[in-house]
Formats: sequence, C-alpha cells, structure tokens
Amino acid sequence: MDLKGASPSERIAAIAATQHGVVTRRQLRDAGLGDKGTKGWLRRDQLHRLHRGVYAVGHSAPSWQQRWIAAVLALGDDAVLSHMSAAALWKLLK
Repeated sequence: MDLKGASPSERIAAIAATQHGVVTRRQLRDAGLGDKGTKGWLRRDQLHRLHRGVYAVGHSAPSWQQRWIAAVLALGDDAVLSHMSAAALWKLLK
C-alpha cells in the first residue's frame, strides 16, 4: 500500500492491519498522531489501552491474538512470542 499523502488515520490503519489491530505509541507518533491527537482518540474510544504505550485500534474487546501481540510490543524490540503461542498465532497447529 502506498502511504504517500495518506492521513494519520490511514497510516495507523495500515500499521494495525499488520499487527492484529494493535499499535504502539511510537507507531502512532510516526504515523503523525501527536499526544493531543492520541488523547482525543482515547476519549472517542478509537484507541483502547492494552498495556503502557500499546493500544487496540477501534475496539475494546481484544482477541487472544491481539493480547499476545500487545504483550510482545509492550516488552520492546527484543521481545518475541515463543513455542506453542507462536505456533498458534502463525496457524501452525490444528
């Protein structure tokens, strides 16, 4: 998807689509949503806090996949989902 000229909302939607509907505060900033904008989105229930600095976009009932992704994102760049959880997320289990 070409995001040149895209609005912050479109950039955030594109990021969330690749992460099971979850974004970080840094990703919101990088997409062009400042602190004031983030607070507005939170007030309007467009963002829902899952962990410090990690949000579900547009919904307040996160799935198990969103909870796992949110936990990994909250722990930082070196965090990973491992073993059975990773296999389930990648649909490697029946």
